[in-house]
Amino acid sequence: MIGRVQVARVALACALGLLVPFSDQPITSAEAAATPASAFFDDFNSIDRHRWYISNGWANGPHQNCTWTQQNLRVHSGVLQISLTKERNPLRDYRCGEIRTRKALGYGLYEARMRIAAGSGLNSAMFTYSGKPLTPVHDEIDFEMLGRDPHGAHLTYFRNGVRHKEEIKPIGGDGSRAFHHYAFLWLPGGIDWYIDGKLVRSLRGADIPVTPGQFFFSLWGGTAVEDDWMGVFDKTKTPSMMYVDWAAYTPQGQQCGFPQSISCKR
Repeated sequence: MIGRVQVARVALACALGLLVPFSDQPITSAEAAATPASAFFDDFNSIDRHRWYISNGWANGPHQNCTWTQQNLRVHSGVLQISLTKERNPLRDYRCGEIRTRKALGYGLYEARMRIAAGSGLNSAMFTYSGKPLTPVHDEIDFEMLGRDPHGAHLTYFRNGVRHKEEIKPIGGDGSRAFHHYAFLWLPGGIDWYIDGKLVRSLRGADIPVTPGQFFFSLWGGTAVEDDWMGVFDKTKTPSMMYVDWAAYTPQGQQCGFPQSISCKR
């Protein structure tokens, strides 16, 4: 989740000489609007670099204790592994992993089957995000699972930079010990969150996000800035790992593009 503390990470990357070539950057929301996104289902037999962009070589701000590092993502036996490791680097004492679609996606159904990381101070996240440096408008929809209590999912959203009320919903077990199916349906004027096919939160209103954004998965550790929310970071839990078995996006108006989708059962 990017929106809790904003940073000028492009400026930081430029200062450190870490900015990747423009051709390797994800596209902007304006570019996405010109080319509507297609449905996809990714079972992570490999990392499709045409679909996914791996964050590498920068840190998000004082709320995170780690540097995004491409080596902290790997595929093993058809599962994407995102890790947080104790490896000192020029920016932080830890390294962590983040992957996002190159293309900004709009209204539709976002889904993944994941197993999260356990440990105080850890955040396993699945979310959409639009905002700097790719677009001036900060919209966001979140699933955040905190390792301090892996039995609950924190659900929230941002519209034009304003964070709206968070709700915590039970996962239905320890999310760090088993895979669960997480999904949210984003519609004009509404968001529905699902866990294992069950609707757990539904919102309708005028303040729902409207800006297409990248689809993200990340694991990171918090600093003292986040202690009240995430708990004090437990360094004994490193290395830590979250797992993504598959991820998918179905644009609004389509359904049941793959058998695991909740749209096949709705």
